[in-house]
Parts: sequence; C-alpha cells; structure tokens
Amino acid sequence: MSQGRVRAVPLLLALGWALLGCGDPDGDGNGAPADPTTSSAPLTTTTTTTPPPSTVAPTTTIALTVDERAFVVWPFPDSAVRYTDPVKVARSFAVELVGFEDPVLGTFREGDGRSGEVTVRPSATGPETTVLVRRFGPEGSWWVIGSVAADIEVTMPAPQSAVDDPLQMAGRSRAFEGTVEVDVIVDGRTARVGSGFVTGGSGPDFGPFTGSMRFTSPRGGWGSVIFFTRSMENGKIWEASTVRVGFIGGD
Repeated sequence: MSQGRVRAVPLLLALGWALLGCGDPDGDGNGAPADPTTSSAPLTTTTTTTPPPSTVAPTTTIALTVDERAFVVWPFPDSAVRYTDPVKVARSFAVELVGFEDPVLGTFREGDGRSGEVTVRPSATGPETTVLVRRFGPEGSWWVIGSVAADIEVTMPAPQSAVDDPLQMAGRSRAFEGTVEVDVIVDGRTARVGSGFVTGGSGPDFGPFTGSMRFTSPRGGWGSVIFFTRSMENGKIWEASTVRVGFIGGD
C-alpha cells in the first residue's frame, strides 16, 4: 500500500459508546487515515464575549488529538464550539447535521464515566435514534461519536474504516417502502458530497440491503456516512444511524 493510501482502522466501537481504546491502531505513530488535512492542527486562540447558552467557548481552544479526531462526528473536529451539556450536543447534531425538525430529546444516560447516550425522537411517539456521546480533551467537553437506529443496522462501512468512491454499503433495515437514504459528509461542511439510497425491508419485517453510491471524495481526512429514513406521513427525517469513516487518499 502506498504512502498516500489509508489503512482501514479496526472496529473500536462496541455498540457505540464503549470507547476505551483510542490508541494507535496501525502502530505507525499517527493513528489516522493518510493525508488528513487537519491531523496536525496547532493550538488556536478564540476570544468571544457572548457564547451561546448551550456551549462554553473557552479563551483557549485546545485542538483535538489525532486519535480523538478519528471518533468525533459533531461538532466538526476543527470547530471552536464546545458543549458542556451532552443533551445539547446531541440536539445540535440531530438538527444541524442530520436534519431532524424540532426533535424530542431524552435524558442523558451515562456509560463509563466519560461516555453515554441520548435518545432523539422525531415526535413524542416516533422511533428512537440513540446518539452516542463522549468527553474529549482536557476541558472535558462533549462530542457526538455516532448514532444508532433500531431499524437501520449498518455493517458496511464499519466505524473508523477507510472508504473510497464509490461507497460500498451493506446491512439490514425496515422502512417505509424499504427506502433508506444515505448521505456522505466531509469534516468541516454540512453540505453533502454524496447522496443516494439503499433498499431493505418494509413494514414490520427486516430485509438486507447492499449497494454502492458515487460521491465526491476529499481524497484523505475524515467524515461520516448517515443512513436515515423519512416519515410516511410528512416526509420528515424519522431515524438515523451515523458511521464515522476515513477517506482513502490519492496516490
């Protein structure tokens, strides 16, 4: 494999929030896909006078480590925004990145002391999307590391794996007319670099899905793939599973 290529990173999430091994999986000293454009970001200084109520914006924003960047879905790793409340970062992720409209948030459920989960529903009676959150950095701020929906089980891509264009997808699902939509997002921008769909089961029955989808690859760095369904009544986003991925770099 050439230096410009990414190595696939082993699956390190055990149903999302059991995130205990953020070391250097390749043993090559960097622990991230090749050619990440942000892997050596220096410390930055951000001054603000009126931070939003849901966040804390310290005068010194400490950059995430290379290992931490491999897991952070939201806010984007280079963002200066910091959340001290796990429920508020889950809501920001659901609304600003996934596209939920006025979601109903559950309470924070603690995991191992530095991680946990928050449920998101499209309505009071809608299905749950479990948003996985974790503290990172010496300031202990909260970040989203993925999401899991009971009706969308993704086996490909695996978390922290390396992907390329076209994106290969597999899993099983159940959704209205069997349709699961798919978006590819690159760190630093919410505009999608690829959108498509796969077809699984419909009604009460799970069905397998496989497929491939073209997208505009950044040729290095990190991003996320969001698998989501829509309500049969109003077309709003219903539930979502989100997978953190690295992008294979150029030769």
